[in-house]
Amino acid sequence: MLHTSRLLSYAHAIQANQGKRTLLEPQATQLGLDGEESARVLDTLHTLGVAEGWQLAGRKMILGEPRAANESVQLPSLGYLYQHSLMHAEDNTTALKLRSAKPLLVEPTLVFGLGSTPEPGEGLHSFLQRFNSVALAVEILQNPFKAERWVDADKVCANGFHSQLVMGEAKTLSQKSRTVFDDLVSNATMTLNVVERDGSRIVGFARGSDRLDKSLQHAYALHQRQVELTRESPFVAGHYLAIGGWLPSKAIGSGQEWVTVVSGIDLPSLRVTIE
Repeated sequence: MLHTSRLLSYAHAIQANQGKRTLLEPQATQLGLDGEESARVLDTLHTLGVAEGWQLAGRKMILGEPRAANESVQLPSLGYLYQHSLMHAEDNTTALKLRSAKPLLVEPTLVFGLGSTPEPGEGLHSFLQRFNSVALAVEILQNPFKAERWVDADKVCANGFHSQLVMGEAKTLSQKSRTVFDDLVSNATMTLNVVERDGSRIVGFARGSDRLDKSLQHAYALHQRQVELTRESPFVAGHYLAIGGWLPSKAIGSGQEWVTVVSGIDLPSLRVTIE
């Protein structure tokens, strides 16, 4: 009972800290949180947000931080996306004003659209057919914790540090490409560039095979796990699924333009200017 109370208190602390300049002391290590308990903190944070009027727009995969080059990919956790944090970039170009009290980060991601809701007992092939579109996007992250003392469990508790999702033009997926999209990702590359007054430079490059070659299969595993717990899929028709983790997030500042380019997937580049 005491431990449950501490989990609730942690969720309330994260919620109360949003919009403030002060940074939180991460508590996952002190509380000894495992994956299930971290998810409980996140679900409580989600409930608090819904009580304030937040409307669910989809889910996001929360990947653990890579600790070594040969680290095997573990099953991600599922975070939340909200209507108020989504932005669609017209003509794949947009501008953002920095209004956060804390430093912000940028991370490229792919966003899949769900055309229909998966059934509880369906197989992988049928599950993959539910995703009918894909878009290139960048996620704006806000880390609420002090320095680098946080661990992966804290990141899950804080919804993967999600602040905003800027989406480019969505492309329709053919029925064939839906079933082989993991293979496309595995052979694709992502480049992140920053343009400043003194010129442009590449600040990130990654191959999909590094950590993301089974992303949609991981989504299926998360679907199965949620069905076992609640008999319902976490994925819903009309919602989105964001899959990041291509490369480490980068700090952003005013006056910069961030350009994300993906090769091997037919998507236009995305340009985001920070004002």
